Amino acid sequence: MAMDKSSADAYVYVKASGILSRSFVGLKARELFAVRSLKELWSLIFKKEVPAVPETMLAAALEKEAVSSFINSYKRLLMNYEKPSPLLVELLRSYDYENLKAFGAALCTGRKNIPPYNDISPFNILNYSKWPDIAQVTKDSPLSWYDHVSSVQEQQVDDYRMDCQYISELWKALESLDSSCREAVRSLFTEKFSLENILWSLRLRIYYDMDSDEIPMHLSYADGKAAKNDPIAGPALKTLEWATDDWNTWKNWQYSEFLNPHEEGTVWNIDPRWVAAAYKNHYVEKARRLFHRYPFTECPLVCWFIIKRDELDDICTASESLRMNIPAQEAMFAAGVQEV
Repeated sequence: MAMDKSSADAYVYVKASGILSRSFVGLKARELFAVRSLKELWSLIFKKEVPAVPETMLAAALEKEAVSSFINSYKRLLMNYEKPSPLLVELLRSYDYENLKAFGAALCTGRKNIPPYNDISPFNILNYSKWPDIAQVTKDSPLSWYDHVSSVQEQQVDDYRMDCQYISELWKALESLDSSCREAVRSLFTEKFSLENILWSLRLRIYYDMDSDEIPMHLSYADGKAAKNDPIAGPALKTLEWATDDWNTWKNWQYSEFLNPHEEGTVWNIDPRWVAAAYKNHYVEKARRLFHRYPFTECPLVCWFIIKRDELDDICTASESLRMNIPAQEAMFAAGVQEV
């Protein structure tokens, strides 16, 4: 039953706190990587019985159940608001964007059956009942420009445009938050998207040998337009001329605490994987602290989404590591989960 904002803020804070206390987050995330089989992992996470499917199919079933559980839990919290903040809704709509990417990929290969997708109704902006007419699926939505079946070559361009649009929509929606917590959330998002841009630029340089002049057109910008002083692209643009093996330059970087270790007298190169894992812990821990700082605002639900989405990523990593027989220590590093 929907409530007025002040009542919903208080109720959601209490409910969300209870859910987090039972979640596999922080040090408790290690339990996900301590099990020895997919069946054990299922029993650890869910109250439902383990599905009677072959082991080879259990990982997919587990990950699907985990995503569905996350979305449904968030929707139940969100629906306590008579009129939810646009930012709270926009967070959930990341799944619409992901679904549309999957639809585009399916259609360009001639697929007729609708691919599996994550249902966020009643908060969806896409009309899934209109499949396979992509123009009708996106009609009257912010994604109405995606009204065609892209070629394989066009997919990357369209996906990039969707990524940029989503971040821009999320950025605009920040203005809907309570003034008391708006700047704290903005700071959190600024840091997150700045790091993602920097990591993406590093991967393009290191793994794809892309020229620094090309990289700016592959970054995300807060207002959708390329600018050197953009709050989330500016830090990445600044590092484009830094040599990836120059420790003396990177050690003075504003995010130097996330760098892979340097030993005097040895060759050093920045490791995007290390930086990503180190920052992930920092980002989620920051959200955990922020969760309690503004208890009777929308802030706790924003932080809840971040923390539980991280738990979901860890569950999927643990599942895949069991499916592929990857050592737990290696999987934990990939997930950014701290060891004892």
